[in-house]
Amino acid sequence: MQTPEPHETPEAATPDAPAEDRPGVDALLQAGARGDRAAFSAFYDATVPWVHGMAVAMSPSEDDAADATLQTYLTAWEEAGEAELDLSDQDDPAERERRVFAWLGALGHRVMVGRLRASGRHAARSRVGGPAEPPAELVGTVDPAAFEAVRLAWLGGFTDAQVAEALDRPRDETRTLLRDGVQQLVAARRTAHADGGTPASPADAGRPALGSSVAEDMDAGRGAELADLSALHTLDVADHTAAAAAAQTRGPGELARWRTRVDAGRRALVWAFRDVVAEPPSALLDTLLARLPAQDEGLALVADRRAPRHPVDRLRAVKIALLSLLGLAVLAVGVYAAWSQFSADGIAHRVREADDLYTTSEYPATGGGVMQGFLSAEENSGFVRVDGMPQLEKGRTYQVWIYPQDGSAPSSLGTYRADEFDEPVSFRGLDRFAAVSMTEEPAGGSDEPTAEDVLLGLDLHPTSTLGPQYGGKPSGN
Repeated sequence: MQTPEPHETPEAATPDAPAEDRPGVDALLQAGARGDRAAFSAFYDATVPWVHGMAVAMSPSEDDAADATLQTYLTAWEEAGEAELDLSDQDDPAERERRVFAWLGALGHRVMVGRLRASGRHAARSRVGGPAEPPAELVGTVDPAAFEAVRLAWLGGFTDAQVAEALDRPRDETRTLLRDGVQQLVAARRTAHADGGTPASPADAGRPALGSSVAEDMDAGRGAELADLSALHTLDVADHTAAAAAAQTRGPGELARWRTRVDAGRRALVWAFRDVVAEPPSALLDTLLARLPAQDEGLALVADRRAPRHPVDRLRAVKIALLSLLGLAVLAVGVYAAWSQFSADGIAHRVREADDLYTTSEYPATGGGVMQGFLSAEENSGFVRVDGMPQLEKGRTYQVWIYPQDGSAPSSLGTYRADEFDEPVSFRGLDRFAAVSMTEEPAGGSDEPTAEDVLLGLDLHPTSTLGPQYGGKPSGN
C-alpha cells in the first residue's frame, strides 16, 4: 500500500492540458451525472487510489477489495446526480474538489461497511490498514488511543462493540474514545483549512462520557453525542434511525444540527485518512465501464442519416415552410411550458396547486425572522419561504441547506442577503430529503454548514407531530 506525502485532494489527471485547463474532479463528476462515460472514466482515474486504498484496508482479500472499489463507483454513478446539488461554480475550486472527495469517501465507506456486515465478516485488527499512529501533523492534537479506536472503526469497518473487543476496553470507555477521536479530528481539520497552521489540542473535559449502548445514551439525554458514532458508521441502521429520531424529539432544528455534526465528522475522517492509497487492478476500469449503461448515441446516428434529395414544386415548398414555422411555434410553447414547470417559480406553482399540499407553521429563527415550508409528495417537490431576517454585518451571509435522508452531506440551496428572500427557495426530490436548515456563514458561503450557527431548521415530514405543525390538504383528499 502506498503512503505518499500528505496533501489535499488531487487534481484530475489530463497530462496534455495546461494545469489551469484541466477539469477538476467536480466537473468530471457533474459530467458523469449527465451520462458522460468518458468524464466518469477520468473521474475514476483521478480518485481511485483513495477509494481502493480504503477498500484494501477494509477487505479480507485483494479480490474483495477490487469488488468493493467496483461497487463504490457503480453506486457513485447512480448517485452522482444528487451530488451535483453540493457543487456551485461560485465556490472556490479547491473547496469544490474537497467536497467531492468527502462525498466519495463517505459513500465508499458506506458501501464497504455494508458489504462487510452483510457477509458477517470484519477485518482482524492486524489486517486493518492505514497509519498505526496519528500522522505527524496530528501529533499532540489527537489522543493516540482515540486515534487507534477511530482507525479500527473507519478502516476496519468495526462496530463499537468490535472496537471494544479488539482494544480489550469496556464498551462505554471505547464509545467515549470514538466520540472524542472524531471531535478531535473535526477540530484539527477546521483549523488546518482555516489557516494551514497546527491545530491546538481540543478540550474534551466538557463532553459527557458515553454509556454502553444507544438506548442508555438516549435515556440519559446524550443523544447528540451519537452523531460522531454515526459518522463512523459504527451504529447499525436501527440505532442510527433511533438516534436521528431522538434528535428530532429534542425540538425543531435539532435534526438539522445533528446531521450537520454527522457530516462534519465524515469529512474529517476522509481528510484524516487521505494518505491511505493503493493502485487497483489495471483491468478494473474496463470492468466498470462494461457495467455502466451504454451512452446514448441516438442524436449522432440521426444526424448522419440524410434523406434522399427529390425535386419539389414551389407550392409544396411553401407548405413545408409554413408547417416548419408552426412546428417552431409549438416547440417554443413546449419549451416555455417545460421551463416554467422545472424552474424555481414553476416548482413553487406546482406545489401550491397540488392536491396533497402540506404547509408548516412559521418557525422562528434565532435572532429574528421566520421560515415556512410547503411540500407535496405528489409533485415530489417543495419550497420554503423566509421572511423578516435581520440584516447581517458586512462579510456575513445567510446560507440555506437541504439534508438527504441517508445522513450524507447536506447540499447548499444558495446564499442570501436579508433582502434576497423575495422568491421561494425550491427543491425537487422531496422523497430523498429529511430537513432544511439555515446558517449564518462568511460572505460567499461555506462548503459545509457551521453547526453552532444553525439559525433554524425544518423537518420535511408531513406526518410529524413534533416541532412545526403541518396543515394543508392531506394525501388522498
